[in-house]
Amino acid sequence: MSFVRRVGPLVGLLVLTAACNQRAPITPDLASTPDKPSPAKPALASSAKADDPFTQPVTVTAVSPADKPAPAPQVSLDVTPSTSLVSSGKAGDLFVRVRLTGLPLAAAKRPPINLVLVVDTSGSMEGAAIERARDACATLVDSLGEGDALSIVTFGSETHVIVPATRITNDKRALAREAIAKIKAEGTTDMAGGLQAGLGQVRTFLQNDGINRIVLVGDGVPNDPTPVLGLADQALSLHVPITTLGLGGDFDETEMTAIAQRSGGTFHFVEDGSRVAKVFQDELSKMQRLVARGTFVDVTPGPGVVIDDVIGLAHQPIGRAMRIPIGDMSEGQVRDVVLHLTTPNRHESSKIELLDAVTHYTTTSTEATLEARRFVGLGASADAKAVASAHDADVEHQAARVRVADEMIRAMALARAGDIKGARALLDKAAKLATDEGKRFEDADLKSKAKEVASLKKTIASLAPPPPAVLGGGERMKRPEFASPPPSPAAAMQLRSAHGAAMDMIQGF
Repeated sequence: MSFVRRVGPLVGLLVLTAACNQRAPITPDLASTPDKPSPAKPALASSAKADDPFTQPVTVTAVSPADKPAPAPQVSLDVTPSTSLVSSGKAGDLFVRVRLTGLPLAAAKRPPINLVLVVDTSGSMEGAAIERARDACATLVDSLGEGDALSIVTFGSETHVIVPATRITNDKRALAREAIAKIKAEGTTDMAGGLQAGLGQVRTFLQNDGINRIVLVGDGVPNDPTPVLGLADQALSLHVPITTLGLGGDFDETEMTAIAQRSGGTFHFVEDGSRVAKVFQDELSKMQRLVARGTFVDVTPGPGVVIDDVIGLAHQPIGRAMRIPIGDMSEGQVRDVVLHLTTPNRHESSKIELLDAVTHYTTTSTEATLEARRFVGLGASADAKAVASAHDADVEHQAARVRVADEMIRAMALARAGDIKGARALLDKAAKLATDEGKRFEDADLKSKAKEVASLKKTIASLAPPPPAVLGGGERMKRPEFASPPPSPAAAMQLRSAHGAAMDMIQGF
């Protein structure tokens, strides 16, 4: 299997393996009264067929054990094409919005939270950043309920499990706060070691019917990024989304985004440490109102229909179909998947079987897996006026905004990979699209994106890696020269801020 994203570093092989068992050393005080975790229980799958697929979605439920009543749906599915008619006699081009919405929480009581904080404590965090990180961790400890599980992992040159996985009690809170107060910033950035230890900790209380999450906070570039995405893939296989927080102006935005997307989590840009606590609280609030876990969408095109792109989101090809991981969903949360499709040449008045969409998820209140299905078809017409009037302006407008955001993100990823020419070409494309669609929809935000893109084009070369060092006379290492001078702090922050805003658009924040 491979999760595919149309940016250079984000295209990779998905390795769905069991999470690593290696653990960092455990603090004796917090490990002295070990808790026994509940065993994980498998959920069942189900399937059914719609009687009238052109009109209504069908929700299908399977429950374990079989004598329990079927639970209420917790996620709604809506599929809206950008037009209901395409021109006959030629191939069609359109967008489709697949919208998932978290429905009101059916359970009276949420399952326990199993949360792991993985915090960058490298030397670059010294000062206000590490103080804010300590404050945010302490606030989160106080916010968790009794019976929830927490562990805290820090990584610099070495990885330390400062709070081993433990069920929260008043005594454990006090011990956790003591450990947090001792966090200090030093060393380099062994992010892979931190994530590996985090996966080990989350397994301690991992339950299929629980809420399992890793929150990663980082402000720099990993020492060795090679194993990082494989660890994100392991998290996905365990149904443990990783929420990533990129702090400040020096982190690798492409890497942090990939970790989140490939694990089914979300990415947040945090300008300074003062906002870390708020993001922690927002994430905890969502977990407390969680309605669905392990959510993903399968989209299968009809005969002759081609899925050209899943805009901005990681996706896994399965034959002609695409699987898009969404992760956990909270009450009232809306997640949109925007697809670009090409339809085959059809004659006048013919029907086009456009696509099947099926979302799968597990409820937080039961051990059931549920599915919601929707089929969408289109017509073909030679009537140009009818075709023009069949367009859905809302879907086309949203597609334009998401496309601009995606091209900006992909441009930064290309720059990170050293392809500055390709990155600038994508920014030119994004600027033109923002200008044209901004005028079409009278969207001031889109128009302003064109100016923002022009500014990014001047500084994007600073993201390129330096050329490899070369050996000079006497085997002395020559100092490498950067392809572009490092950006000023303001320019670096502008790049990460633009990336963060684009990700917010893609993620529906």
